[in-house]
Amino acid sequence: YSSGGTLPHNTAGGIRHLHKTFNENERDLYNDWWQEQIFQFGTEVDFYTSNYSLTGHDSLYGEEPTREYADPIKMVMALELNESAIVLNQFGLVGDDEITGYIAIDTFYSQLSTDTVSDPEPKSGDVFKLTEYGSLDRIGGRDGKIFEITDRVEQDVSRINPLIGHYIWLIKAKRYDYSFEPGLSAEGASDQVYDDSRSGLLSGYTQPESVGKKYTDDVQLQSKEVFDYDDYFESNDDVYGGYN
Repeated sequence: YSSGGTLPHNTAGGIRHLHKTFNENERDLYNDWWQEQIFQFGTEVDFYTSNYSLTGHDSLYGEEPTREYADPIKMVMALELNESAIVLNQFGLVGDDEITGYIAIDTFYSQLSTDTVSDPEPKSGDVFKLTEYGSLDRIGGRDGKIFEITDRVEQDVSRINPLIGHYIWLIKAKRYDYSFEPGLSAEGASDQVYDDSRSGLLSGYTQPESVGKKYTDDVQLQSKEVFDYDDYFESNDDVYGGYN
């Protein structure tokens, strides 16, 4: 070893267990162990890759308006799901789901590598759906929750790097707020209440036009059942009162 190189032995002459030339077999065992744990105790998800492009980024709006999602790829992830996590932000207390996922690096390569990208990585903006957890036995038309990745690392020595090896991706994600982006659909039974009968996608694009919603209930009709001002000409329902 040249001066300044990595020394194979410690000062007492013993072999250094973290020397990567000597612990390659042990790191291979850890790599196999991680993959086995994920496949045994993980759950199947649909993974949607975002095609976000910096060249298409709109600096004024802070987004890429033509971003789309690729067709989903099925893979197995080990998950730590914290449902209805209470978070305090500038808008007050918010109950939002948080999730931490573990994906084997080799698995991610084998599932998502292409001729142009041989070593893909999960990135912020990618989305995954808990298809297996939310399938078959959920009631009321509900299905798997959808999460958007906010952070991903392959190095956290206290959690995922025994023998200072790199085996898995540790990702963190937040519940996805559906915004009609191409390639994704809203979670099942997540109908929103709109102030108008029109909301969603307009006609003339690659995605089908959203179906309008009409609500027959009306607050004015409901209030008339309590007291109908029109039946009493002397009544005054002006919010500012009346003047004599």
